[in-house]
Amino acid sequence: MDQSKAGFLSMPQKLSDRVSAIRRSGLLDSSGREQFHHLTEHVRVALQVPVAIISIVDEDRQVFAGHCGLPAPWDSVGETPLTHSFCQHVVERAAILKVNDADLHELVNSNHAIADLGVRAYLGVPIALPTGELVGALAAIDTTPHQWTEHDRKVLQSLALVVEREISVGVSELKYRRLFEDMQEGYYIAEAVRDAAGDVADIRFEEVNPAFERLLGLDANAVLGHCLGDLMPELCEEMLPAVRRVLDTGEPLLSVSAKAINENRFENRIRRLEGDRVASLFTDVTQRQLNEEQQRFLHQEMMHRVKNTMAVVSAVVTASLRNAPSLEKASEIIASRIEAMSRTQTLITRQEGDTDFAEVVREAIAPHIDDERRLTIQGPSIAISAEQAVGLSLAIYELSTNAAKYGALGSDEGEISIDWNVGQDRTFEFRWKERNGPRVSPPLRSGFGSKLTDRIVPRYFKGSGETAYLPEGVEYVLRGITQTASAEPFDAG
Repeated sequence: MDQSKAGFLSMPQKLSDRVSAIRRSGLLDSSGREQFHHLTEHVRVALQVPVAIISIVDEDRQVFAGHCGLPAPWDSVGETPLTHSFCQHVVERAAILKVNDADLHELVNSNHAIADLGVRAYLGVPIALPTGELVGALAAIDTTPHQWTEHDRKVLQSLALVVEREISVGVSELKYRRLFEDMQEGYYIAEAVRDAAGDVADIRFEEVNPAFERLLGLDANAVLGHCLGDLMPELCEEMLPAVRRVLDTGEPLLSVSAKAINENRFENRIRRLEGDRVASLFTDVTQRQLNEEQQRFLHQEMMHRVKNTMAVVSAVVTASLRNAPSLEKASEIIASRIEAMSRTQTLITRQEGDTDFAEVVREAIAPHIDDERRLTIQGPSIAISAEQAVGLSLAIYELSTNAAKYGALGSDEGEISIDWNVGQDRTFEFRWKERNGPRVSPPLRSGFGSKLTDRIVPRYFKGSGETAYLPEGVEYVLRGITQTASAEPFDAG
């Protein structure tokens, strides 16, 4: 017995029940197979593969309820013996089968589909009847080795659920439009509109799904039969070159919109169909881009803070050794200041409850001061949220570090004064002023530190920040609105 069938036929009772259920369902009837064609076409677009199939695994054959991209003669025959079936293993195991390179995969490396159908990579997920019997697999196939991703798996599983729902209403009534109704991604099919010179001048929409309407805020009745240039002319400059490339090369294309649509950005997968038509699957990636930007900021801020921490530690050690009467006393001073720095870091990362404005100021600047006579702090107690405490701490930490490296704290005579006030409407003004330090000149370029104090920190307070590089010393002013934990948080992103 062929090894590809031996394991599969080892459970005769389950096989009999399963095959009987398949034959009662009508899934093996050729009259209903074309109902699934658009589902497999969507798999090709979504996973960017040359072949997609819905395979119904019978007793001694697999029948393609739907397929796209199969080579001749299998595309017209519509079935293969199990010697050519990877999908039988999905049913046998009742689990997803992922094959990145069939030649290297022990389970399938002798399967005839490799040579006869050109199958080199395979990703298949089980599909079942509403009564639970496994009937086959929805599969994406590549003719070259392919590293399937977790995203590929999730997309295919999502589409398999759609296939199962279509099966549940009866093969004779399967309609690909139900796929559109269940998709979270927008999908459309459009035909190129060419000018007199034969160039793609626009695209005309032929099919759209409900997600298209929801994501773009356009009614299908206002879209079908109309051109992109009529509906969203601002997108033509970006979209039409991508469509031209797909039609000219026949290769699928992944693009991310540079322009926002209804304040959202989309990842657009475009694939050529027959004739002068394209299909596109697009996903809202606005939140993903925001998360990526936040990650870049956090990484940059972390590297910046580490660098500054090392500079602060160096300044603390230098100042302590300069002013201490002995090495033993210097050691004590250094240890206490580094401990104070640790407390400041704890304060910065605290995320619950309210904090006193004055406490934040004193804790944040304490590690940087070697002589309290050089510091003047004046201002009322103000309750602020933990998020605003983070912002204020970051500003003071940055200002203190720069003062230690380049400003008033880098000299013996330098002084810093800090004061703030608050109005009844919760608006406040925070002022930092350095004097008697080295002569100041504006930086040649604006770095991350300036971005932090002048742009990022003010967002915590819905306010503004401004740094002045006066010859006699740096001055910084932060204005905004104070907030407590019970209030709706501000977006500091």
